[in-house]
Amino acid sequence: MKFSRLIASLKYYWQFVPFRLNLVLAVVIMWLASRWLHSTETETNSFQGITMLMAKIALVFSGLIIGLSLLSTCFCFLYFIYQKKKKGSGSFEIAMDIESYKNDLLRIQTKLPFALKPILGFIKVRLVYDKTQMTDKYIVNDRIKKQFISFNTGLSSKNALLLPDIKEYSFSHAFIYFEDMLQFFSFAASVKANQVICNLPHSLLLDTHDLPPKKTEEEKVRIEQLRKVEGELLSYKKFEDSDDVRRIVWKIFAKNKELVVRVPEIMDPFASHIYMYASFFNTQNFSLYPDYQQVMINRFKNCVWTIYDALSQKEFDVKYQSDQDITNPNQDIDHTRYTLALSEWHHNKTLSDYFKPRHGSVLCIHSYTSTAELELIIAASDPQTTIFFIQLSRVFRSHYLLNWFLRIFFKPKADRLSTLRNKWAIHPLKFQTLNKEKVLLSLLKKSGLNIETI
Repeated sequence: MKFSRLIASLKYYWQFVPFRLNLVLAVVIMWLASRWLHSTETETNSFQGITMLMAKIALVFSGLIIGLSLLSTCFCFLYFIYQKKKKGSGSFEIAMDIESYKNDLLRIQTKLPFALKPILGFIKVRLVYDKTQMTDKYIVNDRIKKQFISFNTGLSSKNALLLPDIKEYSFSHAFIYFEDMLQFFSFAASVKANQVICNLPHSLLLDTHDLPPKKTEEEKVRIEQLRKVEGELLSYKKFEDSDDVRRIVWKIFAKNKELVVRVPEIMDPFASHIYMYASFFNTQNFSLYPDYQQVMINRFKNCVWTIYDALSQKEFDVKYQSDQDITNPNQDIDHTRYTLALSEWHHNKTLSDYFKPRHGSVLCIHSYTSTAELELIIAASDPQTTIFFIQLSRVFRSHYLLNWFLRIFFKPKADRLSTLRNKWAIHPLKFQTLNKEKVLLSLLKKSGLNIETI
């Protein structure tokens, strides 16, 4: 068994240990205090009696408070266990708060219909996904029914849920913690939670320039440059005396005995849609670097959504063309945002097979885009095409000297990204990525297209 897996398993089973470090410290302090009282009983100064009395009262009062907290917490925990066996799955409910997505925040609504809160204590919830991975604890403390006597009214709350990756999470079960007011005891109950929650990409507040569309579906906005409107080989009309005989479709005449002509392409001064493409095809094998792979794709998804969101504020309609077949079961979530959240790196659909230069106005590529495929796209694209080059190495950029200086005085928060940044300085993937980015940047600068680097 790997060491990291062993640590994760120990962390998982530690949830069922009811005693916390605060209790150990309190017991040690009370034991030392009792030893000190015992050692000073033989002293004969005038204040010894009142000092001993006050100290004993404090110890007894502390013991009563701890005992009351323990009894209250145990009663609420056992009552919840009883209701869980009696009611089954109805003892715990979670659901997404769709409105929170508008503010780039994921909030979750939790209900415990039969939970009792300990006296001055807390009820906390932690969700479990990927077998042993767990979210941070959050407090559930609002009563479902506002009554003067709050017994058996149930608890609920809306809490922000911080998830590390932009993807769909499947929660298998949850821990319900009953904790006393002094944080001495924590009784954990495991409940099933068959819920799927999607962590969507968020906007990085990127501002984009005005981009000319190439696709005309509705004559809504007049543009400066004329665009070709589809007609040749696609649309037909009946032959009229003024039509060119050379445009007659003889195959249709031979089949239906009807004279029709092809409608030629025309130059239309109107356009309505910007077609946006973002390729997840990559040439890098990330099997040896799964953590770096996930952080990079999170960066790419956030950047693509930021570009899409900024373009959506313009006068043109934006249509995102995905390179993966993803169905959105929840109509309350923006389809493009949901599609980006579930998209993954792949080696199936190449860039040249995916991007349509004739219609595409915006193309998003990344540091592991195929150089040969990009050359084909550049050769087939017109000067009005805009390419956003998202440099994935920037997510690990940090000021190393300043960080080392700050470490002397401050302990930084330990998280996955900071750990990867510390390793990035001498990591072999760094040099591969930087060299690939230099080649792609050189190719883009010579292309004559509109280039934006992020």
